[in-house]
Amino acid sequence: MTKTTAGTRPGNSGRAAWADKLELDLVLVHRVPRELVNRVREEVACAVTETGQSAEELFGPAEEYATAVATERVDAGPRSTRDFEGRTSATHFRQGMVAGGITVLIMATVGTFGDEDRSGASVLLLSLSASLLVAASFAVLPALRAAGRTGAAWLYGSGAGVIAAAGIWLASLPAAQDAHSFPFPPFAAAGFALLLGALGLATPERVVSRWFSPGEGRWLDNEQWLCRLGELLYGRHGLPMRTAQQHVTEAREHLAATGRAAQQELGQVEIYAMNLTDGPIREVQRVRHQFLGSLSSMAVFAVLFTLTLTDSDSGGATPWVHAVLFVCSGAVAVTFLRKMRVR
Repeated sequence: MTKTTAGTRPGNSGRAAWADKLELDLVLVHRVPRELVNRVREEVACAVTETGQSAEELFGPAEEYATAVATERVDAGPRSTRDFEGRTSATHFRQGMVAGGITVLIMATVGTFGDEDRSGASVLLLSLSASLLVAASFAVLPALRAAGRTGAAWLYGSGAGVIAAAGIWLASLPAAQDAHSFPFPPFAAAGFALLLGALGLATPERVVSRWFSPGEGRWLDNEQWLCRLGELLYGRHGLPMRTAQQHVTEAREHLAATGRAAQQELGQVEIYAMNLTDGPIREVQRVRHQFLGSLSSMAVFAVLFTLTLTDSDSGGATPWVHAVLFVCSGAVAVTFLRKMRVR
C-alpha cells in the first residue's frame, strides 16, 4: 500500500499528511511493531474510502489516535517497560553510547584533544575523562532513569563526575604535561569515540535490559511494591515527586483497607504504574522534560559563553558559537513552553 492511499480525502493535497503523522507517532513515540503500523494504515485507508470522510474527521488528531492504538492494541507487558519518551532502558543506553561516541569524535576533531603541546599522558587522561563523562550523561543516566532507578542514577552520575574531574585535574598537572614516556597521538582520541559507539551497537538489548532492570516483573511484597511504584512513576514515567508520592499514598491506603497483597490486588507494579500515566498526561510529561532539557542547555551555553568571553587566551569564533547555541536553545525552550501552555 502506498502512502497516498492512507491519507485523507482522495484529491486533497494533504491526503497523506495525517497518515504520515500517525505512522511517525506510532513508530518513533510509541514504538509500535511495524506489522501493526501497516495494519492500522490499511484500516484507516479502508475507512476513508468507504465513508468519503477525512481520516481526521473519523479518528481525530493523528497523535491522539496513535496514543489510543498504542494503549488499546499493544500488549501491556512490553509497553510497561517504556518510559514517557517511548524508550526502554536498553534503547536509551544503546542510542546514548552512539550519541556519546559522536560527541567525543566531534570534540577530538575540532581539537579538544588535538593540542600538539600536550603530552601523550595528558591526551590519554583527557580522552578517558571525556569518554566516561559523555557515556554516563548520554547512556547510563537515562537508562537508569528509564528503569526507575533514580537513586542509582544520581550515584553513578556523581561517581562519573568525580572521576572525570579527577582525570582532567591530573591531565593539567606538570608531571602529566611534561611526560614523554610513551607516544599517544592526539588523533587517537577519536578511538575512544569509536569504542563508545561500537559498544552501544554491539551489546544485545536483552543483555542491557538485565543490567539496568534485573528484577523486572518479579514478585514483591507490599512495601517493595509501593517503593517500586514511586520509583517508576518518578523515574520511568516522569511524574513530579509530589504527584508520584500521592499515587503511592493512595495505593497504600487502598491496600490497608482491603488487607490484600499489592500484587494480587493491583497487579504487576510496572503495568499499574503505566496505567496511571497513560493518555494525555504522558505527552505532557514528555514536553515538560524537553522544556527542562532546553533550559539546562541554555544554562550550560551561557556559562561557556561567559567563561570564553572573559578568558584572555580565548578568541576567534568560540565565544560566539556558544552564544548562537544559547540562542538556539532558548528558541527551542520557548517552543516547548508554548506547547505546555496549549496543553
